[in-house]
Amino acid sequence: MFFAQSWCLCCLTFAVLFCGLFVGNHAMTVNTDTNELPFPWDKIRLPETVKPQRYDLLIHPNLTSLTFTGVVRILIKVEQDTRAIILHSKNLQISKAQLLGSRHAHDLQISEFEAYEQIALFSDGFTFEKGNHVVHLEFYANLSDSFHGFYKGIYTTNSGEVRMLASTQFEATHARAAFPCFDEPAFKANFTIRVRRESRHISISNMPKLRTVEMADGLLEDQFDTTVKMSTYLVAFIISDFQSISKKSQHGVEISVYTVPEKISQAEYALNTAVTLLDFYDDYFDIPYPLPKHDLAAIPDFQSGAMENWGLSTYRESGLLFDSEKSSSSDKLGITKVIAHELAHQWFGNLVTMQWWNDLWLNEGFAKFMEYVSVNITHPELQVDDYFLEKCFTAMSVDSLTSSHPISTPVENPAEISEMFDDVSYRKGACILNMLRDFLTPEAFKYGIIHYLKTHSYQNTVNAHLWESLTNICSSDGLDSGRLKLDGFCSKNRAESPASKWFMEDSVDVRAIMDTWTLQEGFPLITVEVKGQEVTLKQERFLREANSSKTSNTSSFRWQVPLTYITSHSSAVQRFLLKSEKDVLYLPEKVDWIKFNVGLRGYYIVHYELGGWDALINQLQQNHSVFSSNDRASLIHDIFQLVSIEKIALDKALNLSLYLSKESEIMPVTQGFNELVPLYKLMEKRNMEELENQLKGHLVKLFKALIDRQSWSDDGSVSERMLRNYLLLFSCIRRYPSCVNTATQLFQQWTESDGKMCLVVYTEGARSDEGWDFLLEKYKRSVSPSEKWMIKAALSYSPLAHKLQWLMERGIEGEIIKIQDLPSLIISVSKNPKGFKLAWDFLKTNWGKLVKKFDLGSSAISRLTVGVTDQYSTREMLDEVQSFFGSLEQDQGSGLRSVQQALQRIQQNIRWMDRNVPLLKAWLDRNSL
Repeated sequence: MFFAQSWCLCCLTFAVLFCGLFVGNHAMTVNTDTNELPFPWDKIRLPETVKPQRYDLLIHPNLTSLTFTGVVRILIKVEQDTRAIILHSKNLQISKAQLLGSRHAHDLQISEFEAYEQIALFSDGFTFEKGNHVVHLEFYANLSDSFHGFYKGIYTTNSGEVRMLASTQFEATHARAAFPCFDEPAFKANFTIRVRRESRHISISNMPKLRTVEMADGLLEDQFDTTVKMSTYLVAFIISDFQSISKKSQHGVEISVYTVPEKISQAEYALNTAVTLLDFYDDYFDIPYPLPKHDLAAIPDFQSGAMENWGLSTYRESGLLFDSEKSSSSDKLGITKVIAHELAHQWFGNLVTMQWWNDLWLNEGFAKFMEYVSVNITHPELQVDDYFLEKCFTAMSVDSLTSSHPISTPVENPAEISEMFDDVSYRKGACILNMLRDFLTPEAFKYGIIHYLKTHSYQNTVNAHLWESLTNICSSDGLDSGRLKLDGFCSKNRAESPASKWFMEDSVDVRAIMDTWTLQEGFPLITVEVKGQEVTLKQERFLREANSSKTSNTSSFRWQVPLTYITSHSSAVQRFLLKSEKDVLYLPEKVDWIKFNVGLRGYYIVHYELGGWDALINQLQQNHSVFSSNDRASLIHDIFQLVSIEKIALDKALNLSLYLSKESEIMPVTQGFNELVPLYKLMEKRNMEELENQLKGHLVKLFKALIDRQSWSDDGSVSERMLRNYLLLFSCIRRYPSCVNTATQLFQQWTESDGKMCLVVYTEGARSDEGWDFLLEKYKRSVSPSEKWMIKAALSYSPLAHKLQWLMERGIEGEIIKIQDLPSLIISVSKNPKGFKLAWDFLKTNWGKLVKKFDLGSSAISRLTVGVTDQYSTREMLDEVQSFFGSLEQDQGSGLRSVQQALQRIQQNIRWMDRNVPLLKAWLDRNSL
């Protein structure tokens, strides 16, 4: 395999040379391993003494031999005399290295440090003097067979023809696998790209094509315009036979959607959505999109959900293509959100980029947050606000473990960088931004981020730059185009503006507040005691681990918490900034109950002592509509989390859940399922059939009235349709007779007439060998990514164990099931009571292949590690999981953060079961509906 190749392009006669040379102010080091040449740099980060200014890059892929050649000329600025230039290169065979001069080229030697993916350029007795120089490098390599770097893709047409393509995925550290470069986000430069290709293909890149030149050998060379100043990880080029449709935005940007020819009819929704969202961001940020075009490309083989390359964002087909005859309302919501995410990156990440990967959240947290802001305004019918709080709950689940990390975390090597692409960077980042926006008010927050973007355009930033912009919103620097003053926000009479109330006080320090949320891991548990009109507040870190050595280390953690609350006497939202471990607020009158974290705008959990929970439970049972649906969902979430740390008895949480028999809104209902279904999933893997069935029966009865009200139509709002599909799938899997009968009839009708169908019907069909085989054939022939996803999910839900094993084996081969879909497939099988052991055995057997394909530290590997194991709750399985990962070498994943998370989740499950199984049994006996 290509990744196993070991190469070196420097002769041993130069070994002694490096002993006395210097790079900047750093002494060169000699590698003590006699099998390795000495290398003139001993740090994983590149020296800052040499900076790229411009790349002229020629790439020529051969889609027959699956190789590529390239030439790059890099204009560099040497800021301090140096004897060697250090840059990145990974798995590239460099055939020529020269320093270009005004009269003649000067040949350079190359040394490689493979462990750090670096090369050094030097010449005996030669010094690169301060000033500008041009380095010329020629290279060749295989197209990668992974999902990163410059990699090969494949798809099959309806007629069975196999076609190849080549595309790029450079984030975070893979541009170096396509061309030698300074592959760190702070080394921004301009890129002029040329691509050579056969006439049967097209090529696209970040910028518009200026011209196509016919070469002497019959090849064509596409020459693209020079990019704006940007980081290497945003460079992109694709060589394929894609077709496109195009449209201009109101601001004159040419927007196109590219896909394989047979799916071009599914591109229209993405095109219209991209036009709407790009225009929205252009206006919202008050900064014009700086490129003349933006392409969105659906890639048949793609590991991530999407990638924000400047001017050429790339997507999974399921993240971009919408089939009006097959796709669901949830597909439309998902596609809209992912486009909103990538287009937000054109400003957050591309225009203004984090200085280093430790602050990845400045890119990803903002893009995740802006998904919801933008889609809520541009597509209100999608009701996107209904789904934001679930992101915060997911982040809290990870962030409550000692294996969590601060949002801003030191990282160095590629595996550590890859691990930063997790729920903490994305979802927690978005949630704390939402909290800050609510605290500052949306108006003030908006102006602050506009100030941030304008001040730091085409530059790199750290956390402090954002906090400065949000603190000094009304400072005059000539960047506001007059907008801030025209609307009166920053006028002398700003007290008249409700959005400026926090700025009337000198004590509001955004950096002081937000450093507590970004520089330490975890989040606070706020304990509330109400005595008359006096409300005592106490904060501590919410931690799931019992008797952990790390628990004591975080006992001093303090947050500045923007609290919000309503009471039984007033629905007006009140605010209180909790800065210390304990504080007291005073109510104007006695109240029956108080509810904190209104609408889940804050990133914290609340515990109500001295009968506080009893009062809230009583209110839910009497009239739950007093609380918003988000508040009801947050009460469900919080009380069950408190059970996990023994602050609340299980029976009290279950008592609260009884009100759900009267619930009809999507967020509280799905949150109820999210808390209760995992309880019987734990039992499925412990062979506790009697209690498991008792709990399942209770849940069906709890939601029976709501299930019975569901039709089998596709009517209603997006949330109503998504809730309907959720309820029907649950009731059919639980073998609720009316659901099973209808789903069986509809599946039979579908096999005879085709057409649009829902997941629950496919799932019912997959229960028999005949139906499973029929669905597989449909899967093979379908050109709808949405339909393929639903069928694949249904196949993995089947109780037929031999089919589940067959499905995973085909997934690792990558012919019927694409390898990009393998992680989600294995996780889905692991949730199946007939497949969880199969999934674990498959993961162990194929771990080496999975790490090689998906990259160590990637989100795919992290999701697999936790997803396959997070429902285990026995000491035997804990020992087995610990033994397997403990037997791995470091470069195979033994030290991954996700391994620690997996083990901690199993330990947490064991503790929960040991404490609560008898309580659950007793409660179910008392409360059978």
